[in-house]
Order: sequence, then structure tokens, then C-alpha cells
Amino acid sequence: MIRIYRGLIMEDARRSEAGFSFYLEEASLVTIGICYERNGKFAGGAYNPVMRRLEEFSEAPISQAIKVHEKHADMLMELDERVGEVIAKLKARGFVSPYLRAFVIARINPLRWIQGDPPPLEEVLKTMRERAAKFNTEKVKQEDIVATGGAAEE
Repeated sequence: MIRIYRGLIMEDARRSEAGFSFYLEEASLVTIGICYERNGKFAGGAYNPVMRRLEEFSEAPISQAIKVHEKHADMLMELDERVGEVIAKLKARGFVSPYLRAFVIARINPLRWIQGDPPPLEEVLKTMRERAAKFNTEKVKQEDIVATGGAAEE
């Protein structure tokens, strides 16, 4: 997706990002694509439900709109580092599951409880980063992980 986006910038940098939405599908995929450029092993699928809900195409020229996506990608990469630290602590406690990242993200996602209009993306990512930093792995039980769909290996 990000390669298409960069090609569109070269094609017509002054056209609004929203004018290219037909090619781009979802604004969240642009930001996640930037994350994949930086780290090919980035777990974008785990973050897309949050990103998809909050990110929209801009009316700004595509050459300017990419700067916003890059800023969001920076925030998302920082959040992913914090989530990775929580996952490492859970693994150190003996939890083994392919769903650990999804479990942690679900636990720190403030959108679960918000009814009505959600806050801006940057505020949500900041809140998630703060919650990840305070995540108490000692309170997690095996049943919690199993409930997300991933039982530990025996």
C-alpha cells in the first residue's frame, strides 16, 4: 500500500489524499504500511482495528498528508515497543500463545469502553502507550489468555 501511495505522490503531489481514496482503500493501511517499511515484522493486523476506526483520508495535498501518516507511524512504532515489553514479561512468566499481542492490545485499547464519537487517534495512541507502560502482568491468568482464543502450548 505504501508503495502505491508514494507512486501517487510522484504522479500528482498537489491532489488531495481523499482524491486518491479509491486506490488506497483505507487510510489506516497507509500508516501501517509505513510501519512495515521500517520493520518488516511489524504486527500491523493487531493494530488495524484501532487505526481503521480513527484514521480518515485528508483533504490536504497527498504530499502533505503523508507527514501525518509518518507521525502516526512513529507513535504506533513506539506503542509497539511498549507492547513488546509487556509480551516479553508475559513470556517470562510462562505464557506462550500466538495471541499475546492481540491480548495485550485488547487490554490497553480505550475504544472498548467509549460510546459515541471516539477521541482523536493521537490521543488514543498516547493512552494506549501509557496503559502498556503500566500493564500489570502479575494480574494476568492463563484463563485470560485462553479466552482470547489462544491456549498455551502443553
